[in-house]
Amino acid sequence: MSEETVDRQVTRPAPRFDPARGAVGFPDPADQVRLRRGVAAAFTARGVERARERSRRMLAELVDEMLQDGPPADLCEAVLGPFSVAVVCELMGVPAADRQGMHTWTRQILSSSPGAEAGEKATREMGAYFSDLIGLREGGTGEDVASLLGAAVGREEVTLDEAAGLAVLLQIAGETVGDTCGQMFYVLLTRPGLAEWLRTEPEIRPRAVDELLRPLPHRDPVGLSEIAGENSMPVRMEAELLVDALLDGVPGLRLAVPAEDVRFRRGSPIRGPEALPVTW
Repeated sequence: MSEETVDRQVTRPAPRFDPARGAVGFPDPADQVRLRRGVAAAFTARGVERARERSRRMLAELVDEMLQDGPPADLCEAVLGPFSVAVVCELMGVPAADRQGMHTWTRQILSSSPGAEAGEKATREMGAYFSDLIGLREGGTGEDVASLLGAAVGREEVTLDEAAGLAVLLQIAGETVGDTCGQMFYVLLTRPGLAEWLRTEPEIRPRAVDELLRPLPHRDPVGLSEIAGENSMPVRMEAELLVDALLDGVPGLRLAVPAEDVRFRRGSPIRGPEALPVTW
């Protein structure tokens, strides 16, 4: 990925994705503070670190499955996409059995290909799902986002509609981390010297991840950084775990096609490779 590609605007807001009224995407500062307060605990450094070990285990399973299947593989399909879905669903409190449905809704919302009606329907269905999930957890004491929002609804700090609208925004933002990490690994895999440096000097990886993420466009399409500080956002945690797992666990990981043959997603507000063919 050239500096010119990184710097230019390559995406635009989704043409039909409108957050629910009162969600954090709307500009009223008082409403933003009130809504953010209910879920902030899940996105502090401590909250994200609580999820790190569970995320590490989920990632190890995905990498093991890819290795067992053997090369070549699509890194996006085998690891990056499923990992981002699993992590955000874990943070949100979405049961594992519902992850695929969440992924389907998110792609319909963000993609222009199914048509406006499909995206609007998916937004309504995801909102209804979170309304039910949050409503069931009003009296709970869990630390996931749905439970925190349920508690906030129970205290009458937010309405159920506001909570569900915010949950939709956070779910979508969390899943798009996979696209961001796809861009990051495209950069790494097209610069073998950089990848080898990070393999041999793991102590520099956290700083390198920050530098790799910095220029990537549209890391945060729906306002997650307004809730979580940049240093504690799930994107950073996921990127660090992925770099460790793939550089250490898959020796010789490299692109299986010429760099210019990697196609990037179109018709979506999120830029990322459609597929990242790799071998090892």
